Amino acid sequence: MKTCRKVGVIFLTVALLIVFTLPVFGAEAGNPSPGQLAKAAKFSDVNENFKWAKDAIERMCDQGVILGYPGGVFRPGNNVTHLEAIIMALRVMGCEEELEDVTINDDIKKIKLPWDDAYYYVALAVEKNIIKPEELKGFNPNAPAKRYEVARYIVRALDMESEATEHMDEELPFKDAKAIPENAIGYVYVAVKLGLMEGDTNGTFKPNEPITRAEMAVLMDRLDVFFAPENMFAGTIEDIDLDELTITLENDSETVTYNVLKHATVYIDGKYYSLKDLNIGDTVKVILDKDENVIFIQVTERADEATTTVKGLVVDVNKAKKSISLFVHDQYKEGFVGVLRVNDIEGRHYELETQRGHYVLIGEIDELEDYVDEKIVVFGKMIDEASIYMRGPMIEVTDFALLEAEDIETFYINNDTKVIIDGEDEKLSGITEGDYAEIKAKDDVAIEIEVETSEELKYK
Repeated sequence: MKTCRKVGVIFLTVALLIVFTLPVFGAEAGNPSPGQLAKAAKFSDVNENFKWAKDAIERMCDQGVILGYPGGVFRPGNNVTHLEAIIMALRVMGCEEELEDVTINDDIKKIKLPWDDAYYYVALAVEKNIIKPEELKGFNPNAPAKRYEVARYIVRALDMESEATEHMDEELPFKDAKAIPENAIGYVYVAVKLGLMEGDTNGTFKPNEPITRAEMAVLMDRLDVFFAPENMFAGTIEDIDLDELTITLENDSETVTYNVLKHATVYIDGKYYSLKDLNIGDTVKVILDKDENVIFIQVTERADEATTTVKGLVVDVNKAKKSISLFVHDQYKEGFVGVLRVNDIEGRHYELETQRGHYVLIGEIDELEDYVDEKIVVFGKMIDEASIYMRGPMIEVTDFALLEAEDIETFYINNDTKVIIDGEDEKLSGITEGDYAEIKAKDDVAIEIEVETSEELKYK
């Protein structure tokens, strides 16, 4: 990883992702060109032919990212040179403060550059591996940079050359893919995969054409969100909806749900994946566009193999089927699970028949009459006094719920499922209805079941 000061650094890969989008100033540092003196909201030469770029040009000029020229012109059709491309990369990386510390060697001194400080930029570009020392001999700073050459500079600035090397044999989806030099295929692949560069409506990449200032303004505007810290969010994945294309993330301060763009890039361990390859529990950092849609996801830490985490009250443990079912409810962490019965001993009353025994129900019980012989979950407090009915302790009911299918999540258990009860490794047989459990699962198979048994529910 190249070490540079970067105020807008996002994270390892994404931080550098934005390198390609910084502007072409085409001017000497500390000795501005005329293009740096004119900052106009409108330009006479951004006419109907450049309507597609007009808004981007004005936004980038308003932000001081790329400026116009005296006389109210932008020169949208001007090409970006090799020198401008590497300066752009170094500025985005935040490396300009290192210029004074670089050494200009004899090979760099032989290059004909338009201004003295440019030698320091080239030297720094070599130090940061944007230009390789052996490429200096053929380096033409004032020539227009071709699209495939820009892709190479950018990928190197991203410190992703190893990824490019791995993909030098890729079959790129462009009609003119054969026009891309073999030693540049991987660079183009990475730049396209990251959404930094793309083909045209005819399905061509035009690798040997230079990039104009108008095109660069559009690219910079499209990726401007990468510069702003408020467009980043880091957290743990709590939920993914592949149908609705949403992702819910949680960190120490908040839980948020974002829409995910259909073609958002998912980056895991240096490779590209899709949304379905993310797991619940993965730690990620996301980039949002101006409408707060997710356009880039990088997994910074993989969760265990779990894709689902569910918390709730245990309402069934089927040892024959090797399954466990939870009543999922956000409001209650403790409850009593059993079948509602009516008992006429010493007067008619309700009882809850559970795996732990019988409980006499008092309190808010007026609405229970319709659920006799049904399996329910009762919420309330166990009263520490003997029941007059001598059938068990009493529960002062505050609420209850019928166990309906839509509130139940069922998971299957295999020999690899880990069961932890009150911090100790146990077996499935140690889980009782009414326990509170958190299940991590892959699809519908439980990987880990962690159970908490409250002091009240330990009564047998």
